[in-house]
Order: sequence, then structure tokens, then C-alpha cells
Amino acid sequence: MNWHLIWLWAWFFVGMTMFMAKRSYWGVFGPNPLGANYADYFRRCWVPLLVRSFWDSLIFWAFFTPQLVASGLSLLGWSSAASVVAMITKFAVCAAAFGYMVDSVLDTLAAVAEKRLPSLSGILPPMPPPLPQKAIVQAAIVETKMTALETTTTTVPKA
Repeated sequence: MNWHLIWLWAWFFVGMTMFMAKRSYWGVFGPNPLGANYADYFRRCWVPLLVRSFWDSLIFWAFFTPQLVASGLSLLGWSSAASVVAMITKFAVCAAAFGYMVDSVLDTLAAVAEKRLPSLSGILPPMPPPLPQKAIVQAAIVETKMTALETTTTTVPKA
């Protein structure tokens, strides 16, 4: 077993986890919260996060197959980016930055697929809907004042 590869993968996970932590902050404290707290957020979102980390890892390990990455980069017209691949597969800090970037891209792709490409929405499961918002009820306070006490005297005739 090559411990250097495990070391790089651990740093890749650090980068990926940092993006998920950033995202969970907005998922708890944002305008449309997905969870009441961090535990609730991860309880509700664990499936999309797990599937996304699986796809993240597949992309990371694909970078250790030079033929696959070289053909993919040349297909995109990025054949000059081969030196970046060498840095990702050698240095921990590059692997961490790559983990952050890959998870960010997959998060964006999942959101776009959910909204615009229904045929691709089954590949990456969507995040759950936001929690119901608290209803804000405004009640009008009605104040009544008694201004005067009126008394009337009625005489009852004797029969």
C-alpha cells in the first residue's frame, strides 16, 4: 500500500469537508435553512453529501490514471493543464484545494441539474427542501374605552 496516496486522499477529504462545512453554515443560518442546527442539517442531508463525496473521490482517483485525464483535458482544450495534474497527485496542499474545488463544482452541478436538467437530476440526489418558515402573525390590538356610564330609570306601572 502506498501511504503517500492515502495521505493525499486524506488532504483531498480535508478540502472537500471544508466546502461541506461552509455549505452547512449557510444551510443552518442562511435565509432558507435546511436544518435547525448542524446535527439536524447532516441528518437531513447525509445522502446527497455521501453521494457527492463518492463522486468527488472518483474524480480524485481518476487523476492517477494519466491516460484518462490527458484525454479528458485535451477534449476540453486544456491539454496545457497537465502540470496541474502532476501537482495534485504529488502535493497535499494541492490535493486539499482540489477537493474544495471539486466539491464546489459538483454542488453547483447538482443544483443546476435539479432546476434545469430533469434527466440528469437522478445522478446527484438533490438537497432536501428548506425547513418551513416560522409564521409571523401580526395582530391588531383593539382598545375600547368606556367614556360614560349611562343610567336610565324606568318606572313600572302598578297593575
